[in-house]
Amino acid sequence: MVLQQGAGEDDETTPLSGDRPFFTVVMCKTHVQKPYLLIIPTHFQRRLPARRTAVVLRCRGSSWIMSYSGHTKLKNLAAGWADFAIDNRLQVGDGCVFELLSGDARDGGEGEVVLEVQVLRGHLPEPEDLTTKGESADEPMANYHC
Repeated sequence: MVLQQGAGEDDETTPLSGDRPFFTVVMCKTHVQKPYLLIIPTHFQRRLPARRTAVVLRCRGSSWIMSYSGHTKLKNLAAGWADFAIDNRLQVGDGCVFELLSGDARDGGEGEVVLEVQVLRGHLPEPEDLTTKGESADEPMANYHC
């Protein structure tokens, strides 16, 4: 569900803040078509609540509210993720960087979980070809198997 309309597709990519936690995912079929499911990488799960909660994704001046399932074995964004993927015309091979703006569970955050998202176009390498972990700016892409 889009909360507000924002800027156009040709906006520049905003650099990461450099001091907030983030994870990266290269889009595969399950992200951009049915079942429209985004599994949160294991290394980042400890930053999010261990319960079902609402998450706000912000991208290019617009916002989407979706459901995060933190209480299941496969912690994921499901309900609402399809709207985000469709509205942003995500395709297999696109990369997304998710930066945690608020709600970090490691800081005792009980408040709203907000993630700023950058969409990187250009048909990045197939996910199974990536070897880095996405835990630092030096190794930004996740080894994400579809």
